[in-house]
Amino acid sequence: MNIEIKIKNKIVSIGLMGKSDEILDRIVLSEERRLSEDLLPSIDDLLKKNNLEPKDVEKMTLESDMGENFTTYRIAKAVVDAFNWANRNNN
Repeated sequence: MNIEIKIKNKIVSIGLMGKSDEILDRIVLSEERRLSEDLLPSIDDLLKKNNLEPKDVEKMTLESDMGENFTTYRIAKAVVDAFNWANRNNN
C-alpha cells in the first residue's frame, strides 16, 4: 500500500495505491492555498476511511507539475520526506 500526492493545475489529490499501482481511493483538495492546514488531516481521513494505519503504508510519493520554488510543492514534499523518513526509522 502506498500513498501518492499529485499536484496538477493547482489541484492536489491524495491517492491510496494498491500493490499493482491501482488507485483504491482518492481525496481531492481543490484549494491549494490551504494545503498546510488540510494535507495531514486529509491523509488521516483517507487512511481511516480504508481501515488503515500509517504503518500499513510502505511509502509516500509526490508527483507535481509545480516548480520546487512554490510553497504548495514544498509543503507536500516536506510531508512526503518526513513520512518516508519516519517509516524507514520505525522498521
